[in-house]
Order: sequence, then structure tokens, then C-alpha cells
Amino acid sequence: MTEATTSKLETRFDKHGSLHPPGPVGRLVRLGLGVLTALPVVSLLPQARTLHALTEVPTHFTWWLAVGLGLWVFPYVINIGFTVSWRAWPRAVAATALAASIAVGLGVTGATWSPVAGAVFLAWIVYTYGHLSLSFLLSAAIATPGCEMRAIPHLWTLVTGRATKEHYCPGVLDSVDKWEAKRHAPR
Repeated sequence: MTEATTSKLETRFDKHGSLHPPGPVGRLVRLGLGVLTALPVVSLLPQARTLHALTEVPTHFTWWLAVGLGLWVFPYVINIGFTVSWRAWPRAVAATALAASIAVGLGVTGATWSPVAGAVFLAWIVYTYGHLSLSFLLSAAIATPGCEMRAIPHLWTLVTGRATKEHYCPGVLDSVDKWEAKRHAPR
């Protein structure tokens, strides 16, 4: 099966040294994405008390954008970050937990939003975007080959000398790294 015909949620871990580390452009893109993915964490943490005090589901566009994008990337954060192959299950579990928190709150308080929903949504968003942001920033700093979600295992390799597996980036970074490698290839 070729890469083009496989699901992007299908993990394929390669041996250490299989992928080229990113060059300056790839590292700058990772740095920018690290800053960008830190925004939901930085903007939500100061509002934690407000989020817990709400009695109606938040309606702001950026809230649902963060939830939607978070659900989309969550399987990658878990599967690639933890070297597992659970495909879309992390997304299904997260969506179920988020919906259940609303249902439990509704059953207990009678309101469409409750402190239970606020706590569950906040914890999940902070974890998802925090892990993603840390991985992007670390990947930019240590030039992690392939997917940024392998940055923590790559750091482990650098510190201990024990090789960890690599994974190509299922997002845009793979294209950036391949483009940059072609530009710097000997002619």
C-alpha cells in the first residue's frame, strides 16, 4: 500500500535515522505553529473561572474552532506522540467525554453548561494544545525529523542515546521538509 492510498490516521513508525531533520525553513514553520497552537491555552487559562461559571454552552466562534481543530488533531497527538496505532479512537473517546460532560451537567444542574463541562472541556483543550505546542516548539529547537509529535521521544534519544522511532508528518510539514531537502541537495 502506498502512502497516498493509506489513511493519514494509520501510523507507520520508522527506525531512527530514516527521516531527514528539518532545515531552517522547516524549523521556522514549526516555531510559528508552536506559537499559534499555544494561543488556545494562553487565552483560556485566565478565563477558567468564567468558563466554570457559565450556564449556557459557549457560542463564540473561536471556542468552537478550537474544539473542532482539537478533535481533528487529537488522534495524531495521541497516536504519533505515544507511539500507538489507535487510529480514530482517541477522537471518538474525546468527543464522547466532551458530550457526556454536557449531558451530566444538564442532568445535575438543568443548565446546558455546567462546571463539569467547563472543567472537562478546559482540561482537554489545555492538554491537546499544550502537548501540540510543546511538541512544535521542541521540534523547532532540536530539529526533530518528521512529525513534531515525535519531539519528546527525539529529545529522549538525544539525552539517553537510545534510539526512538520516527514518523513522517501527516500534515504540511512533510511537504515543507521535502521541498527544503530538494533545495539543499547536491546537484
